[in-house]
Amino acid sequence: MKVIQYTPVNNPDADIENIVNDKFVKQKPLSPFHETSVNFLSALSKEILEYPGVKVFPELVALAFWLRRANLSSIISPFNNKIDDSEVVVPRGVAFHIAPSNVDSIFLYSWALSLLVGNLNVVRVSQTLNEQLEILLSILRELLHQKEWTEIKDRNIIFTYPRDEKINIYLSNRADVRILWGGDETIKSIRVLPSKPATKDILFADKFSYTAVDASMYSSLPDEKKIQLARNFYNDAYWFDQMACSSPRFVLFVGSEKECEASSKAYWKFLEDELMQKGKPDTLDIAMEKLVYMYESISRTELPTLPAELNSNKPTVLRVAKNEITKFRETCGGGFFFECFLNNLDELTGMVSRKDQTLGYYGFSKDELKQFASKVNGAGIDRIVPIGQALNFAPTWDGYSLLNELSKRVSVL
Repeated sequence: MKVIQYTPVNNPDADIENIVNDKFVKQKPLSPFHETSVNFLSALSKEILEYPGVKVFPELVALAFWLRRANLSSIISPFNNKIDDSEVVVPRGVAFHIAPSNVDSIFLYSWALSLLVGNLNVVRVSQTLNEQLEILLSILRELLHQKEWTEIKDRNIIFTYPRDEKINIYLSNRADVRILWGGDETIKSIRVLPSKPATKDILFADKFSYTAVDASMYSSLPDEKKIQLARNFYNDAYWFDQMACSSPRFVLFVGSEKECEASSKAYWKFLEDELMQKGKPDTLDIAMEKLVYMYESISRTELPTLPAELNSNKPTVLRVAKNEITKFRETCGGGFFFECFLNNLDELTGMVSRKDQTLGYYGFSKDELKQFASKVNGAGIDRIVPIGQALNFAPTWDGYSLLNELSKRVSVL
Protein backbone atom coordinates (compact mmCIF):
# COMPACT_ATOMS: atom_id res chain seq x y z
CA MET A 1 0.00 0.00 0.00
CA LYS A 2 1.96 2.93 -1.37
CA VAL A 3 1.86 6.53 -0.20
CA ILE A 4 3.84 9.68 -0.93
CA GLN A 5 5.63 10.60 2.28
CA TYR A 6 6.44 14.28 2.98
CA THR A 7 7.81 14.25 6.52
CA PRO A 8 10.09 13.50 8.21
CA VAL A 9 11.59 12.49 4.83
CA ASN A 10 10.49 13.05 1.26
CA ASN A 11 9.73 9.61 -0.20
CA PRO A 12 7.44 9.38 -3.27
CA ASP A 13 7.28 5.58 -3.03
CA ALA A 14 6.78 4.79 0.66
CA ASP A 15 4.93 1.75 1.96
CA ILE A 16 2.41 2.64 4.67
CA GLU A 17 3.07 -0.66 6.44
CA ASN A 18 6.74 0.23 6.76
CA ILE A 19 6.33 3.78 8.08
CA VAL A 20 3.27 3.31 10.36
CA ASN A 21 4.53 0.00 11.65
CA ASP A 22 4.49 -1.73 15.04
CA LYS A 23 7.64 0.10 16.09
CA PHE A 24 5.99 3.47 15.41
CA VAL A 25 2.67 2.59 17.04
CA LYS A 26 4.19 1.03 20.17
CA GLN A 27 6.67 3.77 20.98
CA LYS A 28 6.09 5.75 24.15
CA PRO A 29 4.23 9.04 23.62
CA LEU A 30 5.69 12.22 25.05
CA SER A 31 4.03 13.50 28.21
CA PRO A 32 1.44 16.27 27.79
CA PHE A 33 2.98 19.71 27.23
CA HIS A 34 6.48 18.28 27.22
CA GLU A 35 9.13 20.99 26.95
CA THR A 36 10.37 19.49 23.68
CA SER A 37 6.92 19.78 22.08
CA VAL A 38 6.49 23.42 23.11
CA ASN A 39 10.02 24.27 21.98
CA PHE A 40 9.50 22.57 18.63
CA LEU A 41 6.29 24.45 17.83
CA SER A 42 7.93 27.70 18.90
CA ALA A 43 10.85 26.93 16.54
CA LEU A 44 8.36 26.16 13.75
CA SER A 45 6.74 29.56 14.34
CA LYS A 46 10.13 31.28 14.01
CA GLU A 47 11.01 29.40 10.82
CA ILE A 48 7.69 30.32 9.17
CA LEU A 49 8.06 34.01 10.03
CA GLU A 50 11.64 34.03 8.68
CA TYR A 51 10.76 32.28 5.42
CA PRO A 52 11.51 34.60 2.44
CA GLY A 53 8.36 36.24 1.09
CA VAL A 54 6.04 34.75 3.71
CA LYS A 55 4.14 38.05 4.05
CA VAL A 56 2.30 37.34 0.80
CA PHE A 57 0.70 34.37 2.59
CA PRO A 58 -1.28 35.91 5.47
CA GLU A 59 -2.65 32.49 6.47
CA LEU A 60 0.91 31.29 7.17
CA VAL A 61 1.74 34.43 9.11
CA ALA A 62 -1.40 33.91 11.23
CA LEU A 63 -0.40 30.29 11.86
CA ALA A 64 3.11 31.35 12.88
CA PHE A 65 1.77 33.86 15.39
CA TRP A 66 -0.60 31.24 16.79
CA LEU A 67 2.36 28.87 17.31
CA ARG A 68 4.41 31.40 19.29
CA ARG A 69 5.39 30.32 22.78
CA ALA A 70 3.34 33.11 24.39
CA ASN A 71 0.16 32.02 22.62
CA LEU A 72 0.77 28.34 23.40
CA SER A 73 1.19 29.27 27.07
CA SER A 74 -2.15 31.12 26.97
CA ILE A 75 -3.75 27.86 25.75
CA ILE A 76 -1.93 25.45 28.07
CA SER A 77 -2.22 27.37 31.36
CA PRO A 78 -6.05 27.63 31.50
CA PHE A 79 -6.30 23.93 30.59
CA ASN A 80 -3.90 22.89 33.34
CA ASN A 81 -5.65 25.12 35.86
CA LYS A 82 -8.89 23.19 35.34
CA ILE A 83 -7.38 19.76 36.01
CA ASP A 84 -8.74 18.40 39.27
CA ASP A 85 -6.29 17.29 41.96
CA SER A 86 -7.60 13.72 41.58
CA GLU A 87 -6.92 13.57 37.82
CA VAL A 88 -3.87 12.93 35.66
CA VAL A 89 -3.96 13.96 31.98
CA VAL A 90 -2.31 11.52 29.54
CA PRO A 91 -2.13 11.21 25.73
CA ARG A 92 -4.70 9.09 23.88
CA GLY A 93 -2.00 7.40 21.80
CA VAL A 94 -2.00 7.43 17.99
CA ALA A 95 -3.90 10.22 16.23
CA PHE A 96 -4.89 9.75 12.57
CA HIS A 97 -5.61 13.10 10.90
CA ILE A 98 -7.30 13.58 7.53
CA ALA A 99 -6.70 17.18 6.46
CA PRO A 100 -9.20 19.15 4.34
CA SER A 101 -8.43 20.05 0.74
CA ASN A 102 -10.19 23.43 0.72
CA VAL A 103 -8.36 24.95 3.73
CA ASP A 104 -5.07 23.17 3.39
CA SER A 105 -3.13 24.60 6.34
CA ILE A 106 -5.82 24.37 9.03
CA PHE A 107 -4.84 20.79 9.94
CA LEU A 108 -1.63 22.27 11.44
CA TYR A 109 -3.70 23.71 14.30
CA SER A 110 -5.34 20.46 15.41
CA TRP A 111 -2.07 18.60 14.71
CA ALA A 112 -0.20 21.08 16.96
CA LEU A 113 -2.71 20.55 19.79
CA SER A 114 -2.44 16.79 19.39
CA LEU A 115 1.35 17.03 19.44
CA LEU A 116 1.19 19.20 22.58
CA VAL A 117 -0.78 16.60 24.54
CA GLY A 118 1.78 13.98 23.52
CA ASN A 119 0.02 11.92 20.85
CA LEU A 120 1.80 10.16 18.00
CA ASN A 121 0.46 11.68 14.77
CA VAL A 122 -0.06 10.38 11.24
CA VAL A 123 -1.50 12.96 8.85
CA ARG A 124 -2.99 12.47 5.41
CA VAL A 125 -2.98 15.74 3.43
CA SER A 126 -4.59 16.53 0.09
CA GLN A 127 -2.91 15.23 -3.05
CA THR A 128 -3.07 18.73 -4.47
CA LEU A 129 -0.28 20.77 -2.87
CA ASN A 130 -0.50 24.52 -3.28
CA GLU A 131 2.44 26.82 -2.63
CA GLN A 132 1.53 27.41 1.02
CA LEU A 133 1.38 23.73 1.88
CA GLU A 134 4.63 23.06 0.02
CA ILE A 135 6.31 25.80 2.06
CA LEU A 136 5.00 24.35 5.33
CA LEU A 137 6.12 20.82 4.48
CA SER A 138 9.54 22.05 3.41
CA ILE A 139 10.00 23.95 6.68
CA LEU A 140 8.87 20.95 8.71
CA ARG A 141 11.28 18.60 6.91
CA GLU A 142 14.23 20.91 7.52
CA LEU A 143 13.37 21.28 11.19
CA LEU A 144 12.90 17.57 11.73
CA HIS A 145 16.37 16.88 10.33
CA GLN A 146 17.88 18.75 13.27
CA LYS A 147 19.10 16.42 16.01
CA GLU A 148 17.34 18.26 18.83
CA TRP A 149 13.93 17.35 17.36
CA THR A 150 14.50 13.58 17.07
CA GLU A 151 11.70 12.85 19.56
CA ILE A 152 9.27 14.84 17.40
CA LYS A 153 10.54 13.31 14.14
CA ASP A 154 10.02 9.78 15.44
CA ARG A 155 6.41 10.48 16.42
CA ASN A 156 5.01 12.51 13.50
CA ILE A 157 4.48 11.49 9.87
CA ILE A 158 2.78 13.41 7.03
CA PHE A 159 1.89 11.78 3.71
CA THR A 160 -0.71 11.65 0.98
CA TYR A 161 -2.39 8.97 -1.12
CA PRO A 162 -5.42 8.64 -3.43
CA ARG A 163 -8.72 7.58 -1.88
CA ASP A 164 -7.90 4.09 -0.69
CA GLU A 165 -10.15 2.16 1.68
CA LYS A 166 -7.45 -0.40 2.50
CA ILE A 167 -5.05 2.30 3.69
CA ASN A 168 -7.82 4.05 5.64
CA ILE A 169 -8.73 0.76 7.35
CA TYR A 170 -5.06 0.03 8.10
CA LEU A 171 -4.63 3.44 9.77
CA SER A 172 -8.03 3.37 11.50
CA ASN A 173 -7.17 0.05 13.14
CA ARG A 174 -4.04 1.61 14.62
CA ALA A 175 -5.58 4.91 15.70
CA ASP A 176 -6.77 5.80 19.19
CA VAL A 177 -8.32 9.02 17.87
CA ARG A 178 -9.31 10.07 14.35
CA ILE A 179 -9.46 13.79 13.47
CA LEU A 180 -11.46 14.07 10.26
CA TRP A 181 -11.65 17.34 8.34
CA GLY A 182 -13.57 17.53 5.10
CA GLY A 183 -16.89 17.20 3.38
CA ASP A 184 -19.76 15.24 4.86
CA GLU A 185 -19.33 12.38 2.40
CA THR A 186 -15.62 12.00 3.20
CA ILE A 187 -16.37 11.84 6.91
CA LYS A 188 -19.18 9.30 6.43
CA SER A 189 -16.90 7.08 4.37
CA ILE A 190 -14.21 7.05 7.09
CA ARG A 191 -16.53 6.66 10.09
CA VAL A 192 -17.95 3.36 8.85
CA LEU A 193 -14.50 1.77 8.57
CA PRO A 194 -13.45 -0.69 11.30
CA SER A 195 -11.36 0.74 14.13
CA LYS A 196 -10.48 -0.08 17.73
CA PRO A 197 -13.57 -0.31 19.97
CA ALA A 198 -12.41 2.70 21.99
CA THR A 199 -11.23 4.85 19.07
CA LYS A 200 -12.57 8.39 19.40
CA ASP A 201 -13.68 10.40 16.36
CA ILE A 202 -13.39 14.19 16.20
CA LEU A 203 -15.36 15.37 13.18
CA PHE A 204 -15.14 18.67 11.33
CA ALA A 205 -17.87 18.38 8.71
CA ASP A 206 -19.27 20.92 6.23
CA LYS A 207 -20.34 24.12 7.99
CA PHE A 208 -21.93 27.45 7.14
CA SER A 209 -21.23 30.92 8.58
CA TYR A 210 -22.77 34.41 8.76
CA THR A 211 -21.87 37.98 9.55
CA ALA A 212 -24.38 40.19 11.38
CA VAL A 213 -24.12 43.99 11.41
CA ASP A 214 -26.15 46.35 13.60
CA ALA A 215 -27.15 48.83 10.89
CA SER A 216 -27.61 51.82 13.21
CA MET A 217 -24.26 51.30 14.94
CA TYR A 218 -22.49 50.82 11.61
CA SER A 219 -24.00 53.97 10.08
CA SER A 220 -22.69 56.06 12.98
CA LEU A 221 -19.09 54.95 12.42
CA PRO A 222 -16.55 57.43 10.99
CA ASP A 223 -15.06 56.43 7.65
CA GLU A 224 -11.74 55.32 9.13
CA LYS A 225 -13.57 52.75 11.30
CA LYS A 226 -15.55 51.53 8.28
CA ILE A 227 -12.28 51.12 6.37
CA GLN A 228 -10.86 48.99 9.20
CA LEU A 229 -14.03 46.93 9.40
CA ALA A 230 -13.86 46.28 5.63
CA ARG A 231 -10.25 45.15 6.05
CA ASN A 232 -11.27 42.81 8.87
CA PHE A 233 -14.16 41.40 6.85
CA TYR A 234 -11.83 40.86 3.90
CA ASN A 235 -9.64 38.68 6.14
CA ASP A 236 -12.70 36.67 7.23
CA ALA A 237 -14.07 36.15 3.75
CA TYR A 238 -11.28 36.15 1.20
CA TRP A 239 -8.60 34.02 2.82
CA PHE A 240 -8.94 30.50 1.40
CA ASP A 241 -11.16 31.96 -1.37
CA GLN A 242 -14.17 32.03 0.99
CA MET A 243 -14.17 28.22 1.14
CA ALA A 244 -13.37 27.85 4.85
CA CYS A 245 -16.33 26.74 6.97
CA SER A 246 -15.98 29.88 9.09
CA SER A 247 -15.85 32.23 6.08
CA PRO A 248 -19.07 34.33 5.97
CA ARG A 249 -21.43 33.67 3.09
CA PHE A 250 -24.44 35.63 4.42
CA VAL A 251 -24.25 39.22 5.65
CA LEU A 252 -27.24 40.18 7.77
CA PHE A 253 -28.01 43.86 8.32
CA VAL A 254 -30.13 44.31 11.45
CA GLY A 255 -32.36 47.35 11.94
CA SER A 256 -35.06 49.31 10.13
CA GLU A 257 -35.39 48.99 6.36
CA LYS A 258 -33.96 52.49 5.88
CA GLU A 259 -30.98 51.84 8.20
CA CYS A 260 -30.24 48.50 6.57
CA GLU A 261 -30.38 49.96 3.07
CA ALA A 262 -27.94 52.74 3.96
CA SER A 263 -25.58 50.40 5.81
CA SER A 264 -25.60 47.84 3.01
CA LYS A 265 -24.67 50.45 0.43
CA ALA A 266 -21.77 51.74 2.51
CA TYR A 267 -20.58 48.31 3.66
CA TRP A 268 -20.12 46.89 0.18
CA LYS A 269 -18.59 50.13 -1.12
CA PHE A 270 -15.89 50.07 1.56
CA LEU A 271 -15.25 46.37 0.83
CA GLU A 272 -14.96 47.24 -2.87
CA ASP A 273 -12.36 49.88 -1.98
CA GLU A 274 -10.44 47.27 0.04
CA LEU A 275 -10.48 44.87 -2.91
CA MET A 276 -9.21 47.59 -5.23
CA GLN A 277 -6.41 48.33 -2.79
CA LYS A 278 -5.45 44.67 -2.59
CA GLY A 279 -5.26 44.58 -6.38
CA LYS A 280 -6.41 40.98 -6.67
CA PRO A 281 -9.11 40.76 -9.35
CA ASP A 282 -10.94 37.48 -9.90
CA THR A 283 -9.37 34.91 -12.16
CA LEU A 284 -11.40 33.97 -15.22
CA ASP A 285 -12.43 30.66 -13.59
CA ILE A 286 -13.74 32.35 -10.43
CA ALA A 287 -15.50 35.08 -12.43
CA MET A 288 -17.32 32.46 -14.53
CA GLU A 289 -18.28 30.40 -11.47
CA LYS A 290 -19.73 33.49 -9.79
CA LEU A 291 -21.67 34.43 -12.92
CA VAL A 292 -23.23 30.97 -13.24
CA TYR A 293 -23.96 30.71 -9.52
CA MET A 294 -25.50 34.18 -9.49
CA TYR A 295 -28.05 33.33 -12.18
CA GLU A 296 -28.81 29.97 -10.60
CA SER A 297 -29.47 31.74 -7.30
CA ILE A 298 -31.58 34.49 -8.87
CA SER A 299 -33.85 31.81 -10.35
CA ARG A 300 -34.53 30.53 -6.81
CA THR A 301 -35.14 33.78 -4.95
CA GLU A 302 -38.42 35.60 -4.43
CA LEU A 303 -36.86 39.06 -4.74
CA PRO A 304 -36.90 40.48 -8.25
CA THR A 305 -33.84 42.70 -7.69
CA LEU A 306 -30.65 41.95 -9.60
CA PRO A 307 -27.25 42.33 -7.95
CA ALA A 308 -24.91 45.11 -8.93
CA GLU A 309 -22.88 44.63 -12.11
CA LEU A 310 -20.46 41.73 -12.06
CA ASN A 311 -16.97 43.15 -11.78
CA SER A 312 -13.83 41.20 -10.98
CA ASN A 313 -12.75 43.95 -8.59
CA LYS A 314 -16.02 44.01 -6.66
CA PRO A 315 -17.80 41.62 -4.31
CA THR A 316 -20.83 39.92 -5.84
CA VAL A 317 -23.86 40.48 -3.61
CA LEU A 318 -27.36 39.02 -4.01
CA ARG A 319 -30.14 40.16 -1.70
CA VAL A 320 -32.67 37.56 -0.56
CA ALA A 321 -35.80 37.64 1.60
CA LYS A 322 -35.44 36.69 5.26
CA ASN A 323 -37.52 33.53 4.83
CA GLU A 324 -34.99 32.37 2.19
CA ILE A 325 -31.93 32.29 4.46
CA THR A 326 -32.20 28.50 4.79
CA LYS A 327 -32.41 28.12 1.00
CA PHE A 328 -28.87 29.16 0.12
CA ARG A 329 -26.40 26.93 1.93
CA GLU A 330 -23.86 26.41 -0.83
CA THR A 331 -21.38 28.86 -2.29
CA CYS A 332 -19.05 29.16 -5.24
CA GLY A 333 -16.66 31.13 -3.06
CA GLY A 334 -14.34 33.83 -4.36
CA GLY A 335 -16.35 36.70 -2.85
CA PHE A 336 -20.00 35.78 -3.51
CA PHE A 337 -22.31 36.97 -0.72
CA PHE A 338 -25.99 36.82 0.07
CA GLU A 339 -27.38 39.68 2.10
CA CYS A 340 -30.60 39.97 4.06
CA PHE A 341 -32.30 42.63 6.19
CA LEU A 342 -33.61 41.66 9.64
CA ASN A 343 -35.56 43.74 12.13
CA ASN A 344 -33.67 42.16 15.03
CA LEU A 345 -31.17 39.38 15.64
CA ASP A 346 -33.83 37.15 17.19
CA GLU A 347 -35.31 36.61 13.72
CA LEU A 348 -32.25 34.50 12.93
CA THR A 349 -32.84 32.08 15.81
CA GLY A 350 -35.49 30.08 13.97
CA MET A 351 -33.43 29.83 10.79
CA VAL A 352 -30.11 28.44 11.98
CA SER A 353 -29.26 24.76 11.69
CA ARG A 354 -26.74 22.41 13.25
CA LYS A 355 -24.55 22.93 10.20
CA ASP A 356 -24.07 26.60 11.16
CA GLN A 357 -20.70 27.34 12.68
CA THR A 358 -19.57 30.98 13.04
CA LEU A 359 -21.45 34.23 13.53
CA GLY A 360 -19.20 37.23 12.96
CA TYR A 361 -20.67 40.45 14.32
CA TYR A 362 -20.39 44.19 14.64
CA GLY A 363 -22.38 46.48 16.93
CA PHE A 364 -23.97 44.00 19.34
CA SER A 365 -23.27 43.82 23.06
CA LYS A 366 -22.00 40.70 24.78
CA ASP A 367 -25.31 40.36 26.65
CA GLU A 368 -27.27 40.55 23.38
CA LEU A 369 -25.09 37.85 21.84
CA LYS A 370 -25.32 35.58 24.88
CA GLN A 371 -29.12 35.95 24.88
CA PHE A 372 -29.13 35.10 21.17
CA ALA A 373 -27.01 31.97 21.80
CA SER A 374 -29.34 30.94 24.63
CA LYS A 375 -32.39 31.31 22.39
CA VAL A 376 -30.75 29.24 19.64
CA ASN A 377 -30.28 26.67 22.43
CA GLY A 378 -27.90 24.33 20.62
CA ALA A 379 -29.79 24.26 17.32
CA GLY A 380 -26.78 25.80 15.60
CA ILE A 381 -23.87 28.29 15.84
CA ASP A 382 -20.67 27.10 17.54
CA ARG A 383 -18.79 30.41 17.65
CA ILE A 384 -19.67 34.10 17.92
CA VAL A 385 -16.73 36.40 17.20
CA PRO A 386 -16.07 40.00 16.15
CA ILE A 387 -15.67 40.65 12.42
CA GLY A 388 -12.02 39.92 11.61
CA GLN A 389 -11.72 36.89 13.90
CA ALA A 390 -13.76 34.30 11.97
CA LEU A 391 -10.64 32.37 10.92
CA ASN A 392 -8.78 32.71 14.22
CA PHE A 393 -8.36 29.12 15.34
CA ALA A 394 -9.13 28.42 18.99
CA PRO A 395 -8.73 25.31 21.16
CA THR A 396 -12.53 25.17 21.29
CA TRP A 397 -13.67 24.60 17.69
CA ASP A 398 -16.96 23.33 16.25
CA GLY A 399 -18.13 22.70 19.80
CA TYR A 400 -15.11 20.54 20.71
CA SER A 401 -12.76 21.41 23.55
CA LEU A 402 -9.85 19.96 21.62
CA LEU A 403 -7.28 19.54 24.38
CA ASN A 404 -9.85 17.53 26.32
CA GLU A 405 -10.85 15.50 23.26
CA LEU A 406 -7.26 14.74 22.23
CA SER A 407 -6.18 13.61 25.70
CA LYS A 408 -7.75 11.46 28.40
CA ARG A 409 -7.90 11.68 32.16
CA VAL A 410 -6.92 9.05 34.67
CA SER A 411 -8.91 9.31 37.89
CA VAL A 412 -6.85 8.82 41.04
CA LEU A 413 -9.13 8.48 44.09
